[in-house]
Amino acid sequence: MAKASIARPGAALVFLLPAFLLGLVATTQLQSQSRRTLIPSEYSSQDSVKLTEQALALQREQTDLKRELTALREQLADLQAQGAGVGGQSTTLQAQLDQLRELAGLTPLAGRGVVVTLDDAHLPPSTNVSSVIQAIVHSEDIVDVLNAAWKAGARAIAVNDERVTGASACVGATIQINGTLMSPPFRFVILGASDELYGALTEPRELTDLRARQRNFGLGFEVARADDLRVPAYSGALRVRYAVAR
Repeated sequence: MAKASIARPGAALVFLLPAFLLGLVATTQLQSQSRRTLIPSEYSSQDSVKLTEQALALQREQTDLKRELTALREQLADLQAQGAGVGGQSTTLQAQLDQLRELAGLTPLAGRGVVVTLDDAHLPPSTNVSSVIQAIVHSEDIVDVLNAAWKAGARAIAVNDERVTGASACVGATIQINGTLMSPPFRFVILGASDELYGALTEPRELTDLRARQRNFGLGFEVARADDLRVPAYSGALRVRYAVAR
């Protein structure tokens, strides 16, 4: 009489317990506060110093939290790799997990692609506010470049060393990506077929607003091919929001 096979509980725990731990850590909110102003602030210089100190403290705290989250994800990957040797089922599961981690941006990648640089124009202090607004990089500009790159077949993208994924957000005049405060220049590392990406991002009919502001106000906008590029793993929180019927 054949013996019924029984799944080894230890193999399942290798995947379930670290995944549960990662889920708890990933809900931590990573926040940052600061302002990139165009017009003189209503705050006194003393208030501005205090606000700046608070913003820097929050930024340091956020950096520490991201570093901790990255370390925990690396531990999780190690535990999952150890579990892959338990049996055929676990090996298949590990392969699926590796594929999902890459699709989610949770693994670093390297390869060919292009580098895009956006930078504020260097205007004299006497420049009027309306011109300054046209001469600086806004979050919409970053989103436009990202959309054009994805449309052209980008495999992975990082902006100032922040991996861009479906969980990423680019917010406001004070530009934040994945909750991290950004300042110009903004360097996009885009992995993919370099010729196709370069052609799409330099196409005159694409990114027309950026090109017009480059000509008229000196906004910095450059695209270059590169052979040895690297993008880091996503280090932000994994919060998934979805529609709920009411």
